[in-house]
Amino acid sequence: MTGKTPNQRPVISLGLSPADLAVELAAIAILVSILPIVQFWAVLPDRIPIHFGLGGQPDALGDKVMIWMLPAVAAIIFVVLTAVSRYPHTFNYPVRITEQNARRQYLLGRSLLVWLKAEICWLFAFIVRQQIIVALGNAQRFSIELVFGIILLIFATVGVYFVRAYLAR
Repeated sequence: MTGKTPNQRPVISLGLSPADLAVELAAIAILVSILPIVQFWAVLPDRIPIHFGLGGQPDALGDKVMIWMLPAVAAIIFVVLTAVSRYPHTFNYPVRITEQNARRQYLLGRSLLVWLKAEICWLFAFIVRQQIIVALGNAQRFSIELVFGIILLIFATVGVYFVRAYLAR
């Protein structure tokens, strides 16, 4: 379906590219990050690390039920970004949207959301995994280097999007 929005942007129905579909499925798989929680729930101590300092050492403990917080937030982010990605004509773009570039820009914008959604889900799943490992005493510290690596990947994804959007104007 093609139409015009009040700000004169074309409204275009888009399908998922095979790459976006694969990333989408990977993000959904990450939501299964609750499986380690279920698997280790019985052996987790009543108080688990819920915050880590810059050196990776736990600096706050909380009730073990708090381990469900990040999967819940990841699920909310997943649902919200999935809903938002259906309306690429409403996004803010770094270039002017025209009839000629709308399809390319919308695909790039939606692809950015798909990738960010997957990367955020991976980040949260990794944090939960690390919480479990430290709580069970299998590690003394949180791998803060990997968290920074994933955050760097998120920023790189946004940077690649800006370059691609500029080139596709």
